[in-house]
Amino acid sequence: MQQIDEDEFHGSYNHERSAVLIVNTHSRKGQQFFLSAKDELTKQGISIVASYPVRYPERLPEVVQNAVKRKYKLIVVGGGDGTISSVVDYFAYRDVVLGILPFGTVNSFARTLGIPLDLRGAVEVIVNGKVVEVDLGKVDHDYFSNIVAIGLSARIARHISRRLKKYTGVLSYGLMGIWIMFSHRPFECTLTMNNKVFKFNTHQVVIANGRHFGVTPLAQNATVDDRELIVFVMDTPNRWHTLKLWIAFLLGKATIFSQARFFNVKEVKLGALPPQCVEVDGEITTKTPVNIILVPEALKVMVPGNLGDIYSLESPKCKA
Repeated sequence: MQQIDEDEFHGSYNHERSAVLIVNTHSRKGQQFFLSAKDELTKQGISIVASYPVRYPERLPEVVQNAVKRKYKLIVVGGGDGTISSVVDYFAYRDVVLGILPFGTVNSFARTLGIPLDLRGAVEVIVNGKVVEVDLGKVDHDYFSNIVAIGLSARIARHISRRLKKYTGVLSYGLMGIWIMFSHRPFECTLTMNNKVFKFNTHQVVIANGRHFGVTPLAQNATVDDRELIVFVMDTPNRWHTLKLWIAFLLGKATIFSQARFFNVKEVKLGALPPQCVEVDGEITTKTPVNIILVPEALKVMVPGNLGDIYSLESPKCKA
């Protein structure tokens, strides 16, 4: 992770420490906390030069793109993983810094970056944190921040309702997963990576740029600056084995199962028979086949000042 020189950064977005605030009010906490976020940022010394409560998520990219074109140096975005992933294209390799307010249901990317999930803590990071350059991923031509997946989780993302997420939070994914597990069919997945072709009959494949898949660490050593993607495959077509593996995964013990396969890659081509919907940070965006690559140091983002201390507590690398 490359840290940006603080004096250079703070001098670049004026002495008033100004920012644009853009909140997806369709996200789980966005509507509830939009005004509170604006007040808290102002209270802690950030001058909000423009603010946008965006009701329709499909408008978010346009709003962010316009803010970037106006050459604002700090843009604070409130929403979940889908929100962040939908707008990182306009931050990638630009002279603009992203501040994150985690207003979604799961907030995996914020968790990986060590950003507190409460409003005051997240604002504190924007005010007193540091600016670093972190990796992004790319699905074909679109950037993403955290996770690409096919299989069970993609089907959950496709069917889960906003109402269920609003009232049950993270638990909603478990409830929907149990319901879907009994009818989900395995598929043949083909992964082309490291100049080799791998085939699996599976219910789930995950490609991660960051550490978290949902609220669970996919791999303790994964960070958003390690120049690698983590590929995780549940190598079994059996529903019962898949269920046990899911439980072990949620308990952080998936690596004890031989069916849990991990690979470290910089690029992977993902195919499936029959073709599968592709979930990108909680949203269905395309279908297989897709090509996924690691894009190093693409995003400038505010993180806690002690993030290096957090990342120093790493376990050994995953092995294929």
